[in-house]
Amino acid sequence: MVDGTGGADSHDVPLSVVTGRRDLSLTTVVAAGDPAITWAVASEMVEPAAYLRGGELLLTAGVNLPATAAGVRAYVDSLVRTGVGAIGFGVAPVYDTIPERLIEQCHSQGLPLLEVPQATPFAAVSRAVGEELEERHLRDVRRLGEAHQALARAVTATAPVQRVLSVLADSLGAWAVLEPSDPGTPAHRTTGAPRSTDPELRPLIAKLTDPAGPRGAKAPSGTDEVFLHTVGVPPQERGVVLVGRPEPLGITDRAVLRTATALLDLLSRTVEDAPPVPGRLLTGLLLDGGLDEATAPLLAELTDTRGRTGATGAYRVLRARPLTQDRRTAPGDLPLGTHLVDRAAPDADAGEYVRAVLADRGEQAHREHLDLLRAHGWIAALSAPATAPELPEADRRAAALLVRARASGEPLLWGEGTDPFAVLLDPAGTSGLRRELLGPLARDTGAARTLRETLRVWLARHGNWDRAAADLGVHRNSVRYRIGRIERDLGVDLADAEQRMRLWFALTRTEAGPR
Repeated sequence: MVDGTGGADSHDVPLSVVTGRRDLSLTTVVAAGDPAITWAVASEMVEPAAYLRGGELLLTAGVNLPATAAGVRAYVDSLVRTGVGAIGFGVAPVYDTIPERLIEQCHSQGLPLLEVPQATPFAAVSRAVGEELEERHLRDVRRLGEAHQALARAVTATAPVQRVLSVLADSLGAWAVLEPSDPGTPAHRTTGAPRSTDPELRPLIAKLTDPAGPRGAKAPSGTDEVFLHTVGVPPQERGVVLVGRPEPLGITDRAVLRTATALLDLLSRTVEDAPPVPGRLLTGLLLDGGLDEATAPLLAELTDTRGRTGATGAYRVLRARPLTQDRRTAPGDLPLGTHLVDRAAPDADAGEYVRAVLADRGEQAHREHLDLLRAHGWIAALSAPATAPELPEADRRAAALLVRARASGEPLLWGEGTDPFAVLLDPAGTSGLRRELLGPLARDTGAARTLRETLRVWLARHGNWDRAAADLGVHRNSVRYRIGRIERDLGVDLADAEQRMRLWFALTRTEAGPR
């Protein structure tokens, strides 16, 4: 097996972290590196590999383990080819000890093998993996917030361009270079960066700065992998940022890189281009946690371009995305009525969006404003009134509400009746978390849809077999069979109220498509 963290785009946890949990009492029988575990799945299928995606900790009691050495060899081989991270073998009730033929094949083919004691339910192992994954996600969220705040402070420091590059390099554990478009202008470099740009990267830089070229790329350079991203949009681009380190960039790393390139673009604008700077810069400071009491009084004059703001000290955060890519008003021409606007150009990851801080003008006025934006081709969501220190939370609520607005096709205003749980998850991570919780039930197949609907109805009927069967139009034994299959496939115990809560939450989070 290959050690690692599962790749830059994965959410995973090293196997050693799982085996290191004392509450599980797992024993390593076959050590084969420290693979990345993406989830724990219990399965007693004859050929489980056909239903796995790779990276799983496969939990089994050996109910259908082949009885011959050749059969076990084929069983382990299929798991290795699928990319399964490890096997967790539960001793009792089928086997008192792990069969020697399984140990031999795991040794031979390099697949880690763990012993799960009788006292440790498979559901406990699945929960532990989920907890570790959640902890890593929260750690990434905290790191992203800290990096954004450091970048915001860097903008106001002496030599802000160099300072932003230094913060970027420190946040990513890398070196960074800003190569300007003008060959006569010297490049900005951080500590550890090469003194001159690798000549082999020059053609790629030229491609990035071409109006028809991509905005980002990566390429090897020596022992490092170099990530490149344009600053500005051609033909007005101001250069290319290069970030180098041996490891690939993860999802959080790329988010930090995008923020840094946006700030570098703002810092490089000429005097004639100055008006957009305070809007995006101040909006980032407000919504990413950089506001303090000294800057709060500036909001009144910045959040109402018509000068009608009262002394209420209440504000709302607006989030909007295009209804379609055709008939719509350009972001810069939208009637927003505020200076605090963050307008992003389209990119492959985030798409085009607008967010803004508005002075609170009452529900009726804001409902009319949302309808006006819809007439301009934009679907929008607006938070409840908030004080200046509450703006980061209001932004999260507006972002969560926008997911629902896009799903329904109607603008939404946060108010009574709004689902308070909608803000507990970052909208950007809701789809991924839903897929993790539902596992194979999240697939877009007829069987998976049937199991999801059965689980939803059964949970809604509080586990009543007869009422669930009546709602589904099937025999109660069919419901029992499906619920049992769900427990086996997900490695959960639906007698556990917490497991039921998690699955209900996943089933009721509607995926709204690309945002």
